[in-house]
Amino acid sequence: MTRKPIAIEIAMPSGPAHYWSLMQAAGPKGFTIRSIALASEGVAYKSVKRYVEFLKAEGFVVRIGEKRDGFAMQAVYAVKRPQRNAPIRRAEGKTEPFTARQALWNAMRTLARFSINELAIAASTEERPVAQRTADAYVRALLKAGAVIVIDPPQRLKGKGSTVGVYRLSPRANSGPQAPKLCNANFIFDMNTRKPLGEAVVTEARP
Repeated sequence: MTRKPIAIEIAMPSGPAHYWSLMQAAGPKGFTIRSIALASEGVAYKSVKRYVEFLKAEGFVVRIGEKRDGFAMQAVYAVKRPQRNAPIRRAEGKTEPFTARQALWNAMRTLARFSINELAIAASTEERPVAQRTADAYVRALLKAGAVIVIDPPQRLKGKGSTVGVYRLSPRANSGPQAPKLCNANFIFDMNTRKPLGEAVVTEARP
């Protein structure tokens, strides 16, 4: 069977990062809680409201007025303290730990070249060790996407065991500090028109 690439429109996961990007994109005109909820996939109004209340309490957004949105008057907010990463609520006195993939991404960006084992070691801390199989799976996924480049491919040598592969992060893929997410897409494909039906729903793959 011939495998052909297709272009599809996807609905990316919602959450603080998504809300925050919409809020910053709204600019000085501001946004309402309802407008953010409507622009998010499968999100309840109260979920966005809780996040906006947190941002307001921490000084990241301010109320700048109100307007009619739908059938009721809605408060209008604007971002006061813009920043790249979405503000996240943390338990007092604690810092949010990196995920294994984020730790691996940070290590890739600092290492000129690496093997799977070297990457796992560089990404590990005493509190959160990163397994070699986790590093291997993430590197393989990024290889398929063209984000990681093979310098020396792993080889099995007759009578001498095998050699480890050596890799590096592609400069073009080094777009910023946030680690690329591995996502699963669920969609229905029409074999007659060779096109997907409806939207694809994307969820982040579990580590």
